[in-house]
Amino acid sequence: MTLMKTAVGVAMLGIAVVCTTTTASASRQAAETPAVVCGPGYQVKREASFTGGVAYLLYNAAKRNACAVTFKTKEVGARTLVWSAVDVKGAGVVKNEEITPLHTVPVYHAVPTGSYVKFSGGTKTADSGGGYERIK
Repeated sequence: MTLMKTAVGVAMLGIAVVCTTTTASASRQAAETPAVVCGPGYQVKREASFTGGVAYLLYNAAKRNACAVTFKTKEVGARTLVWSAVDVKGAGVVKNEEITPLHTVPVYHAVPTGSYVKFSGGTKTADSGGGYERIK
């Protein structure tokens, strides 16, 4: 991650105080997309917007794997609660919840041929998702 640092020095009576702040580069945040986060071969199949973010369901046909990731659209850069989940009917749910400045770590689930999949994602104050559908 590209980091920018700002240092301010103040000298009073021979005492130096240094304050340092670190922020993620805006260009780094803009370069991250659901497909980049999930990895090579993953394509967005569905998405669901909610107040404060967007939940995505991606699929990699070669691996027969689904990926869910949630991106924030409000409070980007601030560390707040974000979560995402993927549910393969009859095979269980995989969920990730974390405090993060931009998006969740992706969650993956094996998707056998013909399976029905649903996904969801959200923040502390809102969420969204979709019902079971076959991934094509």
